[in-house]
This record gives sequence, C-alpha cells and structure tokens, in this order.
Amino acid sequence: MATAVSTTFAADELSEIRLGRLFVPVDFSPISDRAVDYARRIARQHQAEVVLAYVHQPVNPMAVPEAVWYQLQAAERNEAQRLRQLSDRLRAEGLNTRTITLNGLVQDEIPTCTQQECTDLIVLGAHIKSGIERLLFGSDTEVLFRHAGCPVLVIGPEIRPAPDREWRLDEVICASDLRPESAHAAAYAWKIARKYDANFTLLHVECHAPKPTAAEQLRTRFEQSLAHFLPEDGARAASQLRSLPQEHRSCPATIVAYARQQHSDLIVMGAHATTHAATRILRGTAAQVIAESPCPVLVLNIS
Repeated sequence: MATAVSTTFAADELSEIRLGRLFVPVDFSPISDRAVDYARRIARQHQAEVVLAYVHQPVNPMAVPEAVWYQLQAAERNEAQRLRQLSDRLRAEGLNTRTITLNGLVQDEIPTCTQQECTDLIVLGAHIKSGIERLLFGSDTEVLFRHAGCPVLVIGPEIRPAPDREWRLDEVICASDLRPESAHAAAYAWKIARKYDANFTLLHVECHAPKPTAAEQLRTRFEQSLAHFLPEDGARAASQLRSLPQEHRSCPATIVAYARQQHSDLIVMGAHATTHAATRILRGTAAQVIAESPCPVLVLNIS
C-alpha cells in the first residue's frame, strides 16, 4: 500500500472557519452524552454558544389509548426537565447554553431549525442502522447529515471518548472521490486543518485502476474546482493528494483503516442529499465510515 504524506500549517495562517454556534441534538442516550462531551470541548475552545435540542416525534393522539397518551405527556415533561438540567450543568461550567424543544420528524426539524439559528456546526451522536432495522425504518441520521445546511460532526458508535483536555486536532484526513462537487468538502477540511495547525492528508481510494488519461482528467477537474474555493491555497491542498488501492477491503474500510493507522483526530467527507426511502436500501460511503470510525467524522452536504 502506498504511503501517504501530510503537511503541517504555520501557526500564523488564519482560517476562515467559524464555530460560534453549535447545535447539539440530544436524546439522553450514551452516544448522545458523548456528543455533548465533544461539543463542550469545542465550545470552550471557541467561546461558542451551545444550543441543546430535543425533538419530540409526532404521535397521532387518535391512534393510542388515553392512558398511553397521558404516559407520553409525562415522558415529555420528564425529558424537558432533563434537558434543563443538562443545560444548567453546562452553564455551571461557564458555557453559554440554551435549549430548544422541537416537534416533528428529526430529518425535517433539525435542518430547518439550524438554518434559522444560523448554526455553524451540528454535533450529533448517532448509531448507523444496518440490516433489517435499516430496511424497515431507514436512517434519520443519514438523511440529516445529507441535508443539513452546515457541517455535521458525527460521533459514531466506535468513536473513542472525548479526551479530557481542550479540543484540538493534530491529524485531519479528507476522504474524497475527486469529483468536482466534492472540492467544497476538501476546502473546508484544508481550512479547519489550518485553523488547528494540524497535519492534513487528502485521501483518494482507488476502487479500480483507471486509465492514466482518465485519472489525469479527474484530478485536473478536481484541482480546478478546489482552486475556486481556495484561490490562494488550492494548489497546496491538491498537492497533498495521496491515492490508496482498495485492495481486499471496501472503500469505507480502507478509509477507516488509514485513519486508525494515522491516529487521526478527524475525517472530513462530502455527502449528497438523498430521500429517507433511499436510506433503507444501502448505506452510503459516509455512513459506513461513521459506523466504524475511531474518530469524529465531519460531513458536508455537497449537493
């Protein structure tokens, strides 16, 4: 397998990345708590506001017995109290925190609310469904990060706990298919690596060996698109492109294996919008990486 090299940014290079408002959906599960821990550290590092959001799933009152309806109302009151307690705990730590309660479908309510709130980053703890559960219900998480109007930092099921220190990044990987539309995600990854003075690698997994002419054309179009987002640094970012053969692994597994090898702190990926019904059929590359990644995965909608 080829050896990928990386670059380190000078500390005086200022980044355009802004992380002034974090939106954190919570459901009080262990993985949601882990996402809150990551959000706490990011917020403290950037003096950011943390917006804690709980989404009540719609229930048809005509479809449940009256006794069950009262139980649902009691559960909602309990969740509201837990949300306030979580907010109070973060405020006691000196964080600027507030809460929002939404009613509706997660994949509808969160993108709309985050746009209204001018959110800079969604921090989301999520299990990525598979098998029969995915076939029956689809994936709210995947629809969300594929439609969000801002980057989504996904804390997957295999991720290590947030380190007991300030948020920082030493190794950033951007996994790209080198299509021109994915240059937006690569530019964001380059900027966030600059912001943290981190090593940066632009990673392309070769699913098959393309003809030399086709490979050169693909790279040229990608570099041209990247230069649009990074007028001064496009060539430098593109120079960090390293391709790895897929070999006997799948493309997502190759990305995850490389991230483990490099002890990466962040994987950045782009994802196209999709319907909820489509998520029942097959997990996309980003979802498969999230399911196995040892570090947070930052996903940007590139549709």
